[in-house]
Amino acid sequence: MNFDSIEYVLFLLLVVGVFATLPGRARVPFLLAASLAFYSVWSVPLTALILISGLTDFGVGMALGRTEQPTRRKLLLLLSVAVNLGILGYFKYRGFFLDNLHALGLVEQGSVVDVLLPPGISFYTFQTMSYTIDVYRRELQPTRSPTRFLLYVSFFPQLIAGPIERASSLLPQLEALARHRVASEDVAVGLRLIVFGLFKKVVLADYCAVLADRVFADPAAYGGWASLCACLLFTLQIYFDFSAYSEIAKGSARVLGVELIWNFDQPYLAPNVSEFWRRWHISLSNWFRDYVYKPLGGSQAGKGRVLFNLGATMFVSGLWHGAAWNFVLWGLFHGLLLLLHHQLRARAWVVKLRDRAPRVFGFATWAWTLHAVILGWLLFRVEHLADIGVIGGSIGRALVGGESITEGELGIIVGFYTILAVSLAARRLRLLERIQANASVSLVFYAGLAAAAILLARDQASAFIYFQF
Repeated sequence: MNFDSIEYVLFLLLVVGVFATLPGRARVPFLLAASLAFYSVWSVPLTALILISGLTDFGVGMALGRTEQPTRRKLLLLLSVAVNLGILGYFKYRGFFLDNLHALGLVEQGSVVDVLLPPGISFYTFQTMSYTIDVYRRELQPTRSPTRFLLYVSFFPQLIAGPIERASSLLPQLEALARHRVASEDVAVGLRLIVFGLFKKVVLADYCAVLADRVFADPAAYGGWASLCACLLFTLQIYFDFSAYSEIAKGSARVLGVELIWNFDQPYLAPNVSEFWRRWHISLSNWFRDYVYKPLGGSQAGKGRVLFNLGATMFVSGLWHGAAWNFVLWGLFHGLLLLLHHQLRARAWVVKLRDRAPRVFGFATWAWTLHAVILGWLLFRVEHLADIGVIGGSIGRALVGGESITEGELGIIVGFYTILAVSLAARRLRLLERIQANASVSLVFYAGLAAAAILLARDQASAFIYFQF
């Protein structure tokens, strides 16, 4: 049940309508049942995995709340980590590791059996694990309601592709649902987010995908300028696609009175790669910061250890995104970018340049960051590792004058940077806030987006990119 389908719109309307009429105590059980029903559309048997992870961590949390014995607490945490990562590893990475063992001649071909990837498993696994870790650290008191906790793990707006919520933020809101009254402001804000998200998905992201998908499917058949256009279009596509999902999720939760975190903050305007990761997939970046990078020692250790911590964190981040070597390379590439930024930002000559010409320096670092990110998306998107060389080589030949550019290709390149310029202007002028401050202007604006989404939606809509993770 995709967010950009009529089935989801009807489902959401039904859930909100029933939710608004139910007595307080029945709301959490109802939303839990609705969330499990939402997931079961993809697979009824795989719904059991959510229940296994959720009930394991609920039980571990209760046990942690009853014991102060250090060894027992560590064993309980180990149980949670083993169950969650064991399930994730089997369903997401089993085939990847067996394929590589087969390539090394260590296992026979018959040992490699495809396993169905449960939708959203990477997201809800990290969400439920964060609860147990927070309870273990004594940063959170364990909840005594299994129904509320299972809803925290499976809440349908953010179940499949996030944002990854923390128990300290979401559980209190779920507890308050019994006293919540559906407010017109919640409905208005939620609907605006849903409409804006749908427009970004079915108009912007899906149309960017048309040429990008064609080129990445057969890169040898296209020239360098077409390949560059495909990289630029995928850069826009993945942002519009994933931020659209996050906004629809946030809007769907808001109409029920639940506030989810913002997952994106115009990352392509980031002045450096570190800031990019503070603005891109914010909930995941924060998760890796708090549960991987800091436990490794963070930035408080010596220089060599800090560099290792950054590299290890981004390696795990790349592997989280997918069981394929291009995702690992993408994570390591961003790890390298972060290492360079960490090493160079305090150098005397860098500080001098920044102080003498702040605007020129700021533009230069933004341009470097943007194009490094675009190169990273090439690693992320390719279907075969060999395609990296094919696409990179063809783009290189085009850039040094080895190929003429068509008007359409030039239009795509100019359009890409125009979109970024418009995004920057809208941010500085606080354009959306100004539109929403005027009820009449807001109504016309969002009605126009809704009409465009309905009229321009492609017959064959592509699935949300992050559904595969």
